[in-house]
Amino acid sequence: MKRLAVLIAVFFCCLVCAADGSAQEQETGREELLNRIEELEKRINELTEESRARRRLEITEQEKQEKEKEVLEAVGREYSLEPKRTLGLDYTLSYKYTPSERILNQLLIERQIDHEIKHTITTSYSILDNLTFSAGIPFVYRYNEVGTDKELDETDIADITLGFLYQPIKSKAGDMRTILGLSASLPTGRSPFKINPETELSTGNGVYDFSLTASFSKQIDPVVAFWNLGYTYRMDATGLDYRVLDQFILEEVEAGDSISAGAGIGYALSYKISVNSSFSYTYYFSSTYKYTGAIQDVESGDRSEATFVVGLGWKATNKTTLSFSLGYSLTGSGFTFTVRAPFSFVL
Repeated sequence: MKRLAVLIAVFFCCLVCAADGSAQEQETGREELLNRIEELEKRINELTEESRARRRLEITEQEKQEKEKEVLEAVGREYSLEPKRTLGLDYTLSYKYTPSERILNQLLIERQIDHEIKHTITTSYSILDNLTFSAGIPFVYRYNEVGTDKELDETDIADITLGFLYQPIKSKAGDMRTILGLSASLPTGRSPFKINPETELSTGNGVYDFSLTASFSKQIDPVVAFWNLGYTYRMDATGLDYRVLDQFILEEVEAGDSISAGAGIGYALSYKISVNSSFSYTYYFSSTYKYTGAIQDVESGDRSEATFVVGLGWKATNKTTLSFSLGYSLTGSGFTFTVRAPFSFVL
C-alpha cells in the first residue's frame, strides 16, 4: 500500500510539473508573439511616414506647369501666355557691340565699331486665356566709331512692333505646347534711306515687315526643351528719291524676306534660379536696289546670322522673373547682353 501511495504521488507530481512547464512555454510564446507584433507595427509606421514624405516631395500637375512657365519666361515671352484679363508690362534693356573692318583703297584697313543701347517697353493684354495682344516701343542710342577720327551718335525711337500670340490647343504638364505668333513692325525709326550717312545714323529698317512664328516647348524631366520657326515678309520701299552720289538716286528697294529657326533647353536649379542655353539661325534673302542713272540694279546677296545664347532666370518675386542673357555671334565677332523685367497685373 505504501508503494502504491508513493507511485500515485510521483505520478501527480509529474503531472503538476508538466502543467507548469506547458504554462511557462505558453507564456514565453505569448511574449515573443507580442514582441513581433510591436516590431511589425513599428515597421508599418516607418513605411507610412516614408510614404507621406515622398508624397510631400512630389509636385502636383499645377506645380509642374508653373515650374515650366517660370523656366520659359526667362527665355522669352513667346513661349508662355498669361490668363485672361491680365495686363503685362515688360521692360527690356539690351547692349549690342558689333566690330567690323573694311579695306580702303586696297591698302588701309579701317576698323569700325558700332555700339547700340536699346530700351524697349512692351505692354500686353490677355484677351482670352489663349490669346494675347502686345505692343512694343523701343528707344535706341547708337554710337558709331570709324577709325580714330570719326564718331557719330544718334538717339531716337526705333521701329514699333504690334503682335498677337495664340495657343490653339490647351496643354497639360508634359505635353508639347504650341504658340503661334503674328506681328508687324512699323517703320517709325530713322530710315537708312532718309539720312545723311556722313552725319547721321539710322535707328530703324525703313520698311514695313510682317512675321509669322511658331514656338514649341515640352517638359522632359529634368529639363524643358524649346524650339521655334519663323518667316518674315518685308514690303518694298518705294518713292525714296535718296541721293547716294551726284549721279545716282535710289528710287526703290525690294527688301528680301527671311526665315529663322532656333532651339534650346532650360533647367531649374532651384525654386528661384533657372538657366538656359539656345542656338538661333536666320537666313536673309537678297535685296534689290534700283537706282536712277545706274546701268543695272544692285543685288545685296544672301546672308545668314547665327547666335549662341546663354541665359539665367531669377524669380525676384512671386510675379516677376528677371532674366539675363548673353548672345555671341557665330557669324561675326559681336555680342549682345540683355536684361528683361516682366510684370503682370490681373484686372
